[in-house]
Amino acid sequence: MPTTAPLPSSSVFPLAQPIQLSLVAPEPLGTQALAEGGSDAVAWRLGQDHARHGLPLPAAHLHPSSPLYAGWHAAVVRRASHHRDPSPAQRQWLQLRLQAWTEGLRFDERLICPHYLQQLAQKHCPVTRAELHDEQGHPQQRCWARLRQHEGYAAGSLIQLGATAAAALQGRSLAQLQALAVQSRRQAEPVLGLDAAAWTRLASLVAMVSPEADPLGVQALLPPNRLHLRHATHALQAWLTRQLDHAGWSQRLQAMHERLGGVPQRQAATGLFAALAPHALCLPHGEPERRWALEDLWQDARVQRRWLALVELLSPLTVERLLRELPAPAGWVMERHGEQLAA
Repeated sequence: MPTTAPLPSSSVFPLAQPIQLSLVAPEPLGTQALAEGGSDAVAWRLGQDHARHGLPLPAAHLHPSSPLYAGWHAAVVRRASHHRDPSPAQRQWLQLRLQAWTEGLRFDERLICPHYLQQLAQKHCPVTRAELHDEQGHPQQRCWARLRQHEGYAAGSLIQLGATAAAALQGRSLAQLQALAVQSRRQAEPVLGLDAAAWTRLASLVAMVSPEADPLGVQALLPPNRLHLRHATHALQAWLTRQLDHAGWSQRLQAMHERLGGVPQRQAATGLFAALAPHALCLPHGEPERRWALEDLWQDARVQRRWLALVELLSPLTVERLLRELPAPAGWVMERHGEQLAA
């Protein structure tokens, strides 16, 4: 195939002839490059999956030395690709795997699949509560974030956030997030694009998946779908919050009261239920305002005091027993994953 010699820059020499373009066919890939599990087995599988779903590789990897291209080329040669348009979840799955590989981080291919990512989809950022967008560069562009940043892309700590919240989380520990929440509250103005309430919600998300977090701390939001909670008390708070979302909540809270072992525990539970009741009776009907009201009721100082008075009397084993025995709220399932709880 004919090619052209490099042309001089037009900023130095005027072009005497019009530019002519041609395509150069790549050299055939060797057998070793096409072998599955070669120099980079993860990239090889990722390239193959791009071909299987009929998606092109990013331009930066369209060259024979790329292990992504090796897997993609092998799938094309074997005619392992199809031309049906992939679903948005499949596209996100491939993009997220590519992002993990680019960052040199582990990606849990066994548990994180397109269906799993579809279950994590949200309409609003749980931190800023702004509507999420797919527009590139939008402050609330939909992003995937790892709440346990020292780990790779693992099931149970992956979440969708807006771009502003994802940038605020990047590289910060739980202690730093909590300090920024305090700073924003003291200054009564946003810090790095988030107000005090948003920093508090972001810190709560990280606390839910962090073994070092205070198990008695009051969390500022409901756990998103499929989040692995590290502390049973956080799951119990979520259980109570979810119960208030449905009619008949007083009878279900009474069932919890009856399963408590001693008089001090039952008295503390009665005080907490009395503090929760006024909020439960005036919840808005529409979503997502109703969910946000359920989350915000835990910022009431009276509710916080009575919650702490109760959980300080409960041992971890008692909390675990309550979560096993009490009926799950409608539309909510709790699963055990080793020492973790998934809400």
